[in-house]
Amino acid sequence: MPQNLSFHLPFPAGTNPEADRARERHLDWVARLGLVEGAEALLRYRDSRLTDLVAYAYPDAAGEDLDLVTDAVCLGFPLDDEFDGPLGRQPRHAALLSAELAAIPYREPGARPRLDTPLTRAYTDVWRRSAAGMSAAWRARAAANYARFFRSYVQETHNRSQGVTLDEDSYVALRRQAVGTAPCFDLIERAGHFEVPPRAYCSREVQALTRCAGDVVFLCNDVHSVEREEAQGDPHNLVLIRQRALGCDRAEALRQVAAEIRSRVRLFVSLTAALPARHAEWRLDARGRTDLARYLAGLGTWMTANQRWGVATARYAERSRSA
Repeated sequence: MPQNLSFHLPFPAGTNPEADRARERHLDWVARLGLVEGAEALLRYRDSRLTDLVAYAYPDAAGEDLDLVTDAVCLGFPLDDEFDGPLGRQPRHAALLSAELAAIPYREPGARPRLDTPLTRAYTDVWRRSAAGMSAAWRARAAANYARFFRSYVQETHNRSQGVTLDEDSYVALRRQAVGTAPCFDLIERAGHFEVPPRAYCSREVQALTRCAGDVVFLCNDVHSVEREEAQGDPHNLVLIRQRALGCDRAEALRQVAAEIRSRVRLFVSLTAALPARHAEWRLDARGRTDLARYLAGLGTWMTANQRWGVATARYAERSRSA
């Protein structure tokens, strides 16, 4: 079964010591906001082990910082489930929800969402806490990343409703937004109370590293979730696209996607090793070098965390069995 496949990711792995406390608090939060309703649904949500992903991805976050990243990362899954239902084939309604979610960071603090749903209330709460203490530049970047993430759902909804056949280049461009790693990677800085100096963050090298890490996450997800997407008739999976485009069997498509993962990991390692030569050009002081190193370490931890979670979660196995 593809969910059992794992890949060598040469990055540290850890688990947050507050994981149990954060899990119980998060379950209370989703129930209180109405994101998950009913004891049975809450049990399924718990069994998906979403909070484990966060405990692996942010092993050093503590207290309210861990609570924030737990809510923010896990919230993407109720959103995903919303679009897996009827909304996922209704582009007009999807656009309304996406526009409302994307507008949240640009509203006055304390403003209630115009489209009042559990999801919009939850994202309003998450944004308020995420923005606290961060610079205007970080908030602008994070808001733009959220907007691109939400807009990707509209495109995916259009693709499903119209039966669009995706080529690989179009799929990868869309998936890089839809996977939602950009907002999660922004939270590396927020949870650690630091910011990568803009001159370094916006460089070609750091942008390539961020893209590599996001690619590893979505490629691993595509391997682990291929049976789920196939059962749902969802075209958004690179394994399925390779099978169709090349006329190959599942095993060959999986081998090819695994090779893509290894290629991205090698690129990440080589780019990271070359970065110190650019520190002087970016005029990084000791603090700037430390903050950049913390961000890159966070990307590595995120890749490892996602795989650890992906091979164990009931989310993918349950969907493929029940379809």
